[in-house]
Parts: sequence; C-alpha cells; structure tokens
Amino acid sequence: MPNLKINNIEITVEPGTLLLDACAQAGFDIPHYCYHPALSPVATCRMCMVEVKGMPKLATSCTTVAMEGQEVSTESPAVVDARAGTMEFLLMNHPLDCPICDQAGECLLQDYSYKYGSGDSRMVEPKRRYRYEDLGAKIAIDKNRCIHCTRCIRFTREVSGTGELTVANRGAELEVTTYEGRSMDENPLAGNVVDLCPVGALTSRDFRFNKRVWYLKPVPTISRHSAMASPIWADVDQNRVWRFRPRPTEGRNDHERYRYHRYDLDPAARLAHPLLRGVPATAGQVAAALQDAGTAAVVAQGTFGCGTAQALGELASAEDLRFGSGDCVIPILYPALQPSSDGIFNRVGLTERGYRFGRLEELLERVRSGEVRAVVLLHDCEGSTEAETATLRAILEAARFSLALEPIPSPLSDLATARLPAATYLEETDFIVNHRGETQCYKKALDPPRGVKPIVEWVRELQKALRPTPV
Repeated sequence: MPNLKINNIEITVEPGTLLLDACAQAGFDIPHYCYHPALSPVATCRMCMVEVKGMPKLATSCTTVAMEGQEVSTESPAVVDARAGTMEFLLMNHPLDCPICDQAGECLLQDYSYKYGSGDSRMVEPKRRYRYEDLGAKIAIDKNRCIHCTRCIRFTREVSGTGELTVANRGAELEVTTYEGRSMDENPLAGNVVDLCPVGALTSRDFRFNKRVWYLKPVPTISRHSAMASPIWADVDQNRVWRFRPRPTEGRNDHERYRYHRYDLDPAARLAHPLLRGVPATAGQVAAALQDAGTAAVVAQGTFGCGTAQALGELASAEDLRFGSGDCVIPILYPALQPSSDGIFNRVGLTERGYRFGRLEELLERVRSGEVRAVVLLHDCEGSTEAETATLRAILEAARFSLALEPIPSPLSDLATARLPAATYLEETDFIVNHRGETQCYKKALDPPRGVKPIVEWVRELQKALRPTPV
C-alpha cells in the first residue's frame, strides 16, 4: 500500500494505482482526453501532466504508477504552463463551430479550454481541413474537430474487437479513418464511440441536431432490452425521452441505445381510461367483474419491477396461481459484457415473490377445466417469443374474464375482457433483481398522461373497490 503526498496531502492507495486515479482519490481532478478507465493508457493527449519531485521532466499521470514516498504537484507553474501549451496546440486547428456542434454542452474541449486555456490564439495561418468520410448509418464523423486521442480506435480494437478504425498518416496530416471499404454499421457496439469521444468528432446520426444537451435531465434507469438490465441514463426534457446512454464504463449494445424510441409515445394515442368489454368503465366496475368471475390467476412477465409484481400478486386467489412469463433470449456476442442470454432479467425477483416460470401450459389446462375462471396478465410483447405469445392468447381466449395490463399494447390486449391504462417503466420507480442476484433500482423519468397510472396504483384502486364499505 504505497503512501505518497499529492499537493502536500498524504494518501494511501492500492498497489498499481495510476497517479491520475490517486489524484482523484485525494480530491484533485486531473484534466485528460485520451485516458479512459476501460481502455489501455497511451498518454497521447499530454493534458494529464503532473510534477513529481525528483523526476527531471513532467510525468503523464495516466501512465505513471503511484509509488511509495512520491511527492506530486498538480498545480505547479510548470504544470500550469504545460496544460496551457497543450490546449493551444489542440485548439490551433479546431474549428469554431460550437454553436452547431452536437457535443456543445458536454464537451471536454470547451470545459478545459475555459479552465486551463487562453482567450487568445496565435494561429494566423489557414486551419487544416480534412475531406468528408462516411462511417455509415450510425455514426457521423467530423475529422476537423478530432484531437486524435485514439479512444475510438482503442475501443474498436480492445472492446468490440472489430477494428474498423485506425490512424493514418503522421504529423499535421494525421487522421482517424477506417480501412478502405469499411463502415461501422456492422459493429453492434458502434454507438459507444459517441460516448467515448471527448469532443464533437463522432456523433450519433440518431440524435444529431435533435436537442441541445443542456436542456436534458439525465435520470438513472435500466435497459429493458438487456439480459442484465444494464444501468443507463434516460435523458428527458418536456416530458419526453430523447436518448438512452450507458452508465457504466463498459460498452453496451446499440440495440439498447436506440430503444428509447419505443417509449416516446404520443399521449393522444394512449388508452386514458379503463375499458370493460370494449367500453369505458371505472376501476370499481373492473374490480367487480374480476371478483364475480371467480378464481383468479396472475401472469406477470419477468421484465417488470418487483414492487409491481408484489402488488399484482395480491390479486391471485391462491399462492400457486402466480405464474411468470417471458422466454426471450438475447444472443451473447461479448461474454465479458453479457454473461447471460436470458432476456427475462427479473426472473429472480419474481421467483422470490412466488411466481412460477415455465408453467403456462399448466395454467392453460386449469383455465380450460374451469378451475381458474379469471386471468390478470402483465405483459410486454418483446419479452415473449411467438410460441409463448400463442399460449397466452389461448389462455385469454379460454378464460371467463381476463384483465390485460400492457404499457405498450399488443394484439393480446384486444383479446382481454378488460384493460387498464398502465404506465411504462420510465413513468414509475421500482427495482429488479438481476441474474447475479444484484438489486438494481430505476427512477421515474417521465410523468404519465392523465388517466395513465403505474400498475401499483391500479392494484390499490381495485382492492379499494373490493373492500367492503364500513357501515
């Protein structure tokens, strides 16, 4: 456990800790562009220079390991001068197009220029200009903004393993480019280079020119389209979701990133009140119809939260009438990032609450025999294969009464006797238990339209309607 001083503050760090991380541990943020904790350090940007007593020159903190007895300065005159000089070089050929750049508002070049750079430029020669290059339908590149940190190149080599990007030429003609005839369209992790790029050189065609980032509020949530319920940011404004971004440092599949479109729903097109046999009704009327039908079973899909599943389970007439659904499989392309192919990421959480998976055929037989008369279904069509959907369809058709709760309706909703306008997972706060047994919480990001409520609230209303009125 090395002991060292950083700006006269004594700290103890784990063996092998880089000085950049040691400085962060001591409370000093070191500016950097090329360094990223998920990638190999290369020390190309030279912004992270620090002064180490006894060393003849400044050291790059992203490649220098903390050692016993070191005395490090992060704000000495030599360090300040080195940072200012690096910023001048980086900005020398950089275009002044911040007003039209998608990265504006979350750009490290802007932040560091303001904090460490100069308000003047000694560059009087014409700025360097690169030719246009097409990286495909996912990613747009503007080489004139690139500062050659090589994060994107290392990502395609070390994480995605596809290696489309490389560095060509040298000196003033250096450029990030692709091998001839290749694009990034076949890379399932391509969208991550947008998050890695510290400037506006690589931007998402999907999000490009849609929204200024300083208007967006990032809300911590999870991906509903990941085997491990990957933690993500939902960036929202004006009660709309504008993009998904990964929260961890690892790469995430593009399928998750672009699924925010599914939850950008038109309020006018959503169900706004309960339906009973195709006509508007009250929660009390739906509750009465459910009670009159007789023995009720609950089918809940394992992509919904534990709180929702717990509340919904109370509508089942017996503990053995809680059934779990969902059988989708997500192919494993990168085992280090996705250890499970089971797309029903809250299977553990629902099992702990009494839901039995793989028993839908049993439920179908009990419905057909008349033992079970009513079925309450919580479902998302993307969590079930065609085979399971067909079984669920048969259950709804055979039941005397059925209540469907689908935040995003599918044809199954049309088969149900009653429907309730349920909120999506972005419109509620809940938690899940992933395949590792880890509890993951997600927060409400959007307000549901008038009449649309989280399932927990609907269950409370149904139970209240069934509860006898005190005399």
